[in-house]
Amino acid sequence: MEKYVEKQVIDVTVTTRGQRFKSKYLTWKFAAKFFGNIFTYVLTIGIAFVIVYPLIRRVGNAFKPVEEFYDSSVVYFPRNPTFDVVRQAYYRLSVSTVGVTSFLLALAIGILQTAISTFAGYGFARFNFRGKKLLFGLVILTLVVPPQTILIPLFLRFRFMDAFGIVKMITGKPLNLIDTFWPQLMLAVTGLGWKNGLYIYMLRQYFRGVPKELEEAAYVDGAKVSRAFFQIVLPSAVPMMLTVFLFSFSWQWTDSFYSGTFLIRKKLLSTSIKAITHTNEIMQFNLQQTAILLIILPLILLFIFTQRYFVEGIERSGLVG
Repeated sequence: MEKYVEKQVIDVTVTTRGQRFKSKYLTWKFAAKFFGNIFTYVLTIGIAFVIVYPLIRRVGNAFKPVEEFYDSSVVYFPRNPTFDVVRQAYYRLSVSTVGVTSFLLALAIGILQTAISTFAGYGFARFNFRGKKLLFGLVILTLVVPPQTILIPLFLRFRFMDAFGIVKMITGKPLNLIDTFWPQLMLAVTGLGWKNGLYIYMLRQYFRGVPKELEEAAYVDGAKVSRAFFQIVLPSAVPMMLTVFLFSFSWQWTDSFYSGTFLIRKKLLSTSIKAITHTNEIMQFNLQQTAILLIILPLILLFIFTQRYFVEGIERSGLVG
């Protein structure tokens, strides 16, 4: 009798486990989730490979000796690594001189765009004034309109710079700001620089998420708007401002559109790549690719040291859900 009861218990247990297994794994819902995850992983790995593959090839080519460029058996990594290509690209870019100029310009534009975007974003987020929606719509419009459409008017404006004819009346001719850094600095300080509309939008979205009670408590204590902004709101916006600065610095550091338009004789790192030439086409191509690696290397290091603030700022910017 006991053996019979024990057998029945075992049969019930096995049956229960089998039913649980079937209900958990042998269902359309599990199959859809399982194959969906596999598809997601395969797609993610494939996209990552497509993005990383050119970088791996460029890094490998940067350390190849000249003779291995003609060896079809050497594909990714050189057999006898050398710094010859890197050294040539470094000197042809004139990193010690042009690099300093590029860094100072990117730093200045990053600071100016961050400051202007912070004030504009706070104004759009907190104050109500006539024409607010129209102005903010124009800010968003700068993200939609291609900069190529206003490139010629901008070039002519800075080539014949004058305010109400005053300069021409005094000197006999308008100012020529081409081949100077003033066009890019003036665009940055007036909120019309490269991607400035995006920065204003990001900061506006951030300030809209800051509780108004913090500022209202400061107003009750007798603080003015400027004091409440600088002492209460601004310190909490440091991660967002750092994110905007990183965007601005990175885009200016690698910009060849505005820099190639306003700077004809003056050279920056981003506009010096095309000037790298060689009698051998293969060597010229690899020198240019290595120069690109040298330019983006500081950005990679900058992101590694500031990625925590960068991710935090993106999460609060309203660009992701």
